Amino acid sequence: MITRLFFIIACILSPLSVAAQLPPDFVALYELKKGFFKIGEAKRSLQRKNNNRLVYTSDSKTTGFIASMFKEHIYQTTEFYLENNTIKPATYFYSRNKGKKTVKQTYDWQQKMVHSQRDDKLFEYKIPDKVQDQSIYQLSLMLDLADGKRNFTYHIAENVRLVDYQVRKIGNKRLKTELGKFDTIVMQVKNSKIKTTIWCAKSLYYLPVKIEHEEGGSTFTAYLKSVQGLR
Repeated sequence: MITRLFFIIACILSPLSVAAQLPPDFVALYELKKGFFKIGEAKRSLQRKNNNRLVYTSDSKTTGFIASMFKEHIYQTTEFYLENNTIKPATYFYSRNKGKKTVKQTYDWQQKMVHSQRDDKLFEYKIPDKVQDQSIYQLSLMLDLADGKRNFTYHIAENVRLVDYQVRKIGNKRLKTELGKFDTIVMQVKNSKIKTTIWCAKSLYYLPVKIEHEEGGSTFTAYLKSVQGLR
């Protein structure tokens, strides 16, 4: 269950209109809790490179007492670019527990194919024009909210197949956090097995300030602890 939580937090993380803009480079740190107990931390960052490519990274791990019993470390990075104001992932890399499990994906946009390697197994399949990988849709959520979208579907290229995520707005809330009060749009991501609720702060380019994941009768929550570049 904790493994699934770390992947969801790492992954909560579309086409863009002319009005929507990428946020500036940033680094955001989160604390992960189950009830009142801290179980880990997560970091997300966006960085521009010199070759018109951008890199989005998510890094999550257990900490403290939980880590002494259950070590979990999930690292994801996506290199992407913009084409006609649309995010185009070029490569995606996933590593769990220092390479004990890995996924590498490359995107062939001319042929509309994704080539995926999960550990030593190879897969490839067709992709639509507006596909996301398992990490970059976090950034697309921020951009779509800035563009005024509130209900949509993401086509996610997972290891061996495409999976659809239904995303919808469920409300607005002024949320009190350790960093102050934020006016947020509350979004929900659902499929047949999980429900994730995300509070996205308007003043932080719609960066999530709280993420609540429910699965199998358990609830885990991520809270924003600090952010650089967006304030």
